[in-house]
Amino acid sequence: MAENEKEQQTPAAENAAETKEAAKPEAPASPKKKRMSLATRKKLKYGGIATAITCIVTAVLICVNVLVSRLMEKYPLKLDLTDTGMYEISEESANYLKGLEQDVNFTVLMSESNFQTSGINMKMVSELLDRYAQYSDKIHLSYVDPATNPDVVNAYQQNYSGTLKEGDIIVSDAADSSKLRVVNVGGLFSYDQQKYAAYYYGQGSLEDAITGFAGEQNLTAALMYVTDADPVKVGIIQTANDQPIFNQSYHVYAVTMLGSTLAKNGYDVQGIDLYKDELDPAVYDMLVLPAPVNDLTATAVDAISAFLYNDGEYNRNLVYIADFTQGDTPKLDELLSTWGIEVTKQLALEGDAKAAQQVTLTMGNASVPLATIANEDYAAGMANTSLPIAAPLCRPINLLWESQTGGITSSLLSTSETVYLNEMGQKTENADTTPAGAQTVMAMTTRAEMIDNVKHQSNIMVLGSMMLLDSNVMQDASYNNAPFFINAANVMTGKDSGLVIAEKQLTDMTLTMSTGEMRGAMLAVYFIPAIVVCAGIIVIVRRRNK
Repeated sequence: MAENEKEQQTPAAENAAETKEAAKPEAPASPKKKRMSLATRKKLKYGGIATAITCIVTAVLICVNVLVSRLMEKYPLKLDLTDTGMYEISEESANYLKGLEQDVNFTVLMSESNFQTSGINMKMVSELLDRYAQYSDKIHLSYVDPATNPDVVNAYQQNYSGTLKEGDIIVSDAADSSKLRVVNVGGLFSYDQQKYAAYYYGQGSLEDAITGFAGEQNLTAALMYVTDADPVKVGIIQTANDQPIFNQSYHVYAVTMLGSTLAKNGYDVQGIDLYKDELDPAVYDMLVLPAPVNDLTATAVDAISAFLYNDGEYNRNLVYIADFTQGDTPKLDELLSTWGIEVTKQLALEGDAKAAQQVTLTMGNASVPLATIANEDYAAGMANTSLPIAAPLCRPINLLWESQTGGITSSLLSTSETVYLNEMGQKTENADTTPAGAQTVMAMTTRAEMIDNVKHQSNIMVLGSMMLLDSNVMQDASYNNAPFFINAANVMTGKDSGLVIAEKQLTDMTLTMSTGEMRGAMLAVYFIPAIVVCAGIIVIVRRRNK
């Protein structure tokens, strides 16, 4: 019983003890050091690493962006994916630029911002100008606003006979600003005439009318001109007493193309009148006589002979172009015969349909003979001698002597063995189509004298047809008409270099890439961004789970 009482008293005693204990004053709590959990430490660690990586990557990207921007300003690093290389320059121009030894200024008469935002055509020109500056540190490109810099414009205007306009590009020798060429932006493009007419009358846009871009042709030609210490001066005889000397219905474009092709290859070209302008050998190095419809006067023949003789110094040149549109020219024929050349009154037509070439000429489509290079000396320096040379309606040329004292004649271009001959002015239905054998359609004749043990010579280059210089085939990069003509002219005049650059077509412009380029593009566009995204996802997941 005593045990039961004891058990019954225990809770009361315990309560009393607790009460007594509670009544005691609390002892001060001992200080405890708070400890960070392992999970928190890991989160901070990975968070710090992620932040550091982000900062480093951002800094690297900024540095790379700045570096690439600087490099793109200095070097041609942009990738041109247009199938015609619209924003790139040819290897020929690039090599010419890399070999420059003198400083040249490219001055654009417009503010840079306005020039680049004045339409896609101006942007194309701007990109091309950047390429020139990137390929050579001798090219100094600048943009000058005529409104705020009239003194700069006036300084150039003093050395230019035309009128400088906003948007003109002035290419000048940095050491001699009087030696300059002015390139008009509008002249860098070719146009669909119907669309251009619609634009002129307020319908459609100028960009829609553009079909081709000849920016590189013109800029490289201007560059070659100002860097040539002694450019070949050419006088193209276009008129006689102010009347056109050649057939206007057929050959206006061919004569224009002849002049522009020479000018674009560094020749100093101007049109002259046969009877009103002096054929001065002190002024001109070469004369061009393009298919005169009527015979020359005795005075004109004497003037040409005196030009070639050059007071016994020789070293002068004549390009004579015969054509089916000409009448009888006995005085001109006599002059040629004294130089060992005879141009026949026939036309060389292709009798083998398989050997004929379908070409588009300014007069329409035609099936014409092809010519082959007969003298490799006049093809030296050409990039590709295997391309065809169209020879429409050529008058065969007879070489009257292979060599004689002081002179020699040579065939430059000849036809296939399967051509037949048809008299000028006769219909082909009645022609004798018997193959006549290979015919010379371009020839060279030379006369030389030794003066103080130095050879001095004058030359006459004869072409059998103005159609050899038809504007369509001269601009078509698939034919060698333009390259061979320029190369032959360079050899004849002793000119060191010439570049024939094809116009770039803008119609149906597409992006084309090789397999390697496609893989590179896929890598840049898809693979690298995918890696970055995956890396970001991995970092986020690890941060959440740590």
